[in-house]
Amino acid sequence: MTRPRANYRLGSLYALVTAVLVATQEPFSALAARRLSSSYFIFLTQLALLLSVPLLTLPRSSRQDFVRLFADTKNLSKLAILFIFGLCGLLLYYVGLSSAHPIITATIFNLSPFWAALVAIVISRKPIPVSPAVFFGCFAVAFAGAMTVAWSQLDNTNGRLVSDIVESMLHSRWSYAIPIPIFFALSGSLVGKWFSDFDESAAIAANFVVSSFVLIPSIILLSHFHPDFSIDEHTLPAILLLLLGTLAAAAAGRVFYQVALTTTDNDNGFVTMFFLLIPALSALITVPLSWWIPDLRFAVGPMFYTGLALVTVSLLFFLLKSWQSSAT
Repeated sequence: MTRPRANYRLGSLYALVTAVLVATQEPFSALAARRLSSSYFIFLTQLALLLSVPLLTLPRSSRQDFVRLFADTKNLSKLAILFIFGLCGLLLYYVGLSSAHPIITATIFNLSPFWAALVAIVISRKPIPVSPAVFFGCFAVAFAGAMTVAWSQLDNTNGRLVSDIVESMLHSRWSYAIPIPIFFALSGSLVGKWFSDFDESAAIAANFVVSSFVLIPSIILLSHFHPDFSIDEHTLPAILLLLLGTLAAAAAGRVFYQVALTTTDNDNGFVTMFFLLIPALSALITVPLSWWIPDLRFAVGPMFYTGLALVTVSLLFFLLKSWQSSAT
């Protein structure tokens, strides 16, 4: 069967929507991360993903593909592999980044386009749509811009910012988190490769069902021995924001991510390049939330605008070159 021609113009739109949706996760989940234990944080996240399944399978074609996907027992092993990848990423996040400095976290996640491009070449046999010089040049400039945005949001009132980062690099276990972007990109490419005959929403819904049916009962069992959760005026806003952020970022964002991969013929490097916009978008989304939640802050200054300009200019140049390449 002939593979459809990649549409990078439409794919860039889907990738941009993905970045906007994923950017909501950090500001919407920040309060829950501070007020809830890690086990209940994961439980509520999985619950939101499970609740999104009826919405993802609302169209008749999605429901049919969802049933057809589970009807084939061969797909169960593939779903299990995807669940293991997701669980590994979650565990590495907890081990590697729970005590790491935020700038280290930003550095690891901003490397996603590099790893995603390698995954696309190995898994999908999909080369980058532009020359290596253009790709890595745009990536380097956008990466610098994204890191500048992340740096602009750090609190340096005590004058120990650099020493705190060095201390975190030497004594935290941040290196365990390096494979996290690889697992994310690998899952996206494998979904596009294994379930290309199914609707994207149905494939994502199936992934959510498998992970929820494993993790939710496990957490409920563990919580029986550590009952430290209560819903009150202190935790309720955090729970509601976490559910909304999860539905937007992890559910809708993941669907648009898969649609973007399908549209670009599984070009993970191209799609993930837009993720370098996430630090700036997350900061902007924080603005209205900070009016309601004093714990959230947004710092506007020359560094923020400089970083945003670097990311925007490099992405626009990358888009132009990708569109020209795909048109020839």
